[in-house]
Amino acid sequence: MLGVSRLPPWVAQALASFESVFSDRRNVTSFVAFVSAVIKTESRHTVSELARGISRPDADAKSSRTYRYFLGDAVWSAIDLAQHQAAYIFDQLDVGAGDEILLHIDDTHVSKTGDATDGVARLYNPVKGETELGNKFVTSCLQVGEIYFPYLARMYIKEELAPDFDEPFKKKTEIAVEKIVTPLQIPSGAALTVVFDSAYYAGDKVKQITNQGYDVVCRYKSSYHVSPVGVVWDLRVDDFASTLEYEDVTITVRGRKKTYSVASEIVEIEGLGRVKSVTSKTDDVTRHYISTDLGRPAAEILELVEHRWNIETVHEESNKQFGFKQYELWGKQGIERYIQLVFLAWTLVTLNEQADVGFWEDGGGLSVRLNHAQADLTAETVFQITEEIDSSLPRAERREAVRERVYFYSWSSIANFFITDYRPYISFNKLCDFYTEVVQIAIS
Repeated sequence: MLGVSRLPPWVAQALASFESVFSDRRNVTSFVAFVSAVIKTESRHTVSELARGISRPDADAKSSRTYRYFLGDAVWSAIDLAQHQAAYIFDQLDVGAGDEILLHIDDTHVSKTGDATDGVARLYNPVKGETELGNKFVTSCLQVGEIYFPYLARMYIKEELAPDFDEPFKKKTEIAVEKIVTPLQIPSGAALTVVFDSAYYAGDKVKQITNQGYDVVCRYKSSYHVSPVGVVWDLRVDDFASTLEYEDVTITVRGRKKTYSVASEIVEIEGLGRVKSVTSKTDDVTRHYISTDLGRPAAEILELVEHRWNIETVHEESNKQFGFKQYELWGKQGIERYIQLVFLAWTLVTLNEQADVGFWEDGGGLSVRLNHAQADLTAETVFQITEEIDSSLPRAERREAVRERVYFYSWSSIANFFITDYRPYISFNKLCDFYTEVVQIAIS
């Protein structure tokens, strides 16, 4: 792979395993540049700024137009990249027979002030509790043990806008099952449980998932109906739950203990069959859930439900740390591709740090892991420069050589903002002098 010698080993080795996704060698180098840029830069940078930052000023080098082409018209699939990403995760974590994988499904809103971007419409924004202009994405998150990774996101298109696109209109539940759950390939012998909120419940869609050999745990609205096993009548689940006996159950999720009053029973749902119904109560909230795994204890079902909140962290932190929602692109395909590159960047950072048990025990969160990754990229660049400078040269010649190499590497396919930061009040020379001093210390 071109340019990997300028990347830290953990980035270079990982990205090399994704080359088969791309049909053209030029796409491989653009891919390396973009993922490295997303890891290194701050979230305030838009895609256009990333493209400018990873372009070289040389006449024969990649231009920002090349990177825009990579996101737009180049031949590669974001879904294929997601599948390779999932396979890479399972391989790195040694997931195999007997292991359980969680797949959390949700959606997120991206506000837009205009409607020039594909898919923008008046959509419900749960953060504000009202409709507003924006894009809506059906998102997903893979979890193995306590570690979770963003997996795949697909844009939701309102029915009245569907004629503008090649694909037929799909409800969010259809996108979740057909575009996210079905393409996922898990290791032989592993078990997959799909977890989602009540907004994604539909009996036929749950059936589609179970027909693939997977289980489902989801919230079940109080107005939905269930039937006791072996009877022909049904009733609302909240009415049924009022007839059950409850016991206190304490679970620990994300380091916090929670105690619920819980009742569970095997019931039947028309068109779906037998499921396990679980009702949990706290002082002021009663919620109902179902599980297609009839033998799973109620406490474990509640734990899975609590783990679903990890996908909310994915939404928040992938935007805060990686610029997930700051795409500023017009085309649906380019937006979905960019989001997949962001998801891969998250994955590489997390996998690089997760092996450090002490780090996790000290409460190292995603923000800290990202800082580690950024420092690793910068340190590797400085190390590369020091290796190329002859320490026996006079100081003035070493300084000039360092300045030339810093300038070269800052615009190379390591794709970071080593010098240019789009802050006009910081001059190139000032930053170059800073890195010159860093390298001088390293080689002296």
